Amino acid sequence: MKNVLLYTASAAALALAGPAAAQSLQNSDILQNGDDNVAVVSQTGNEGMSDIDQNGDDNLAEVTQTENPTVGSNLFSVPSNDATINQIGNNSRARIEQNSTNPGSNPGNSATINQESESPAGNTLPSGYALNARIIQDGASNRSQIDQGGLNIATDPDTAGSGVTARNQQYGTGNQSDIIQDIRNDTADPYSDIDVIQDGERNSSFVQQRGSDSDVDVTQTGMDNDSSVIQGAEGEMTAFVTQSGSLNRSEVEQRDFDVLATAIQAGTASYSRIYQDDDAFGSAATLIQGPDTDNAYSLIEQTNTSSTAFVQQISGNARSIVYQNDGSSAVANVYQAGLGLNSTITQSGDLQEADVDQFGSSNTSEIIQENGLGTGDNLAKVYQAGAGNDSDIFQTGTGNVADVSQSDSGNYSNVYQSGTGNSATVVQSAPGSM
Repeated sequence: MKNVLLYTASAAALALAGPAAAQSLQNSDILQNGDDNVAVVSQTGNEGMSDIDQNGDDNLAEVTQTENPTVGSNLFSVPSNDATINQIGNNSRARIEQNSTNPGSNPGNSATINQESESPAGNTLPSGYALNARIIQDGASNRSQIDQGGLNIATDPDTAGSGVTARNQQYGTGNQSDIIQDIRNDTADPYSDIDVIQDGERNSSFVQQRGSDSDVDVTQTGMDNDSSVIQGAEGEMTAFVTQSGSLNRSEVEQRDFDVLATAIQAGTASYSRIYQDDDAFGSAATLIQGPDTDNAYSLIEQTNTSSTAFVQQISGNARSIVYQNDGSSAVANVYQAGLGLNSTITQSGDLQEADVDQFGSSNTSEIIQENGLGTGDNLAKVYQAGAGNDSDIFQTGTGNVADVSQSDSGNYSNVYQSGTGNSATVVQSAPGSM
């Protein structure tokens, strides 16, 4: 058994450092039970703590904590750094680096990495998934936690336990990040990757991922934003979340293979949700809320296959809802730029397409396309500019086309198509009765 321990600023060393250093509380506790493990700890500054436990073989853990080097400073009334690494299994890599100053009495950085991998009974291959985790915190009052677990039933010893990675980087102040991975896959080379970057203030990110061949990227550069990503299928899921505004909330939940979700928020106090359930194979959803979007609401729910939904809102108090239900190959596109705009699209059946462009203020559009599980192949287009216009399109047949254009104010249009191959065009440009 060959374990390597490299650390500085231990509790024993500090006990001999004199009265001034006594206020710079540091502690390092390392336990390694396996073979060929390496643990490196370097602590400089005030009130750093480190706890590393490695029970498997060939694991590597690194902790670097650098705080205010002013020995004996009274600015730190509570612990400023706290790092914990626990690795059970083989071939895991974990790194924690906290190197910021924390003026005042607020709590400093805290980082926790837990990695656990196990093999089924009778498996003689290495038990580790080669789990990788990295946390870098360069701000103040941040909190980060990574928890990765897996079940290795791979058959190739050269690829057993590869490609499970989680990285969190916090450069702002008061950010919180939680990452959980539970990877269970019977392939020889599973892959899963999570990246979280927080460069703003008081942002919160939660990511939970189960399955292989999945990818999550979360970037928060604004303030007081909240992001939640849950990927619960067995693999091939991708989610991108970017928040650069403030007080925004984003939720992404994916439950099927080969799905893509993108959420971008740059405004203030807006909400977005993307939900792709067990029947959303091959579907993609995109929600964009621009920098001038305040108090907006966006929802996309996909329960059908091979469908796409795109929603972009660059106005305040806008509301967009897209439901893509049973069927396949549905397309929904929504663009809203104005104030108090409202769009709802509900699609079921196959080959449905709806396009909505709304400008002005207080305009409302609703499109319903349904054809059971048969071929719908309906097309609905709505363009509204002005104020207080209302458009309703209901298509329940096959191969129907509806095109509505309304401008000025107070116009109302209702199109109902239940047959096959019908075409309707509505153009209203004069003031209606509001």
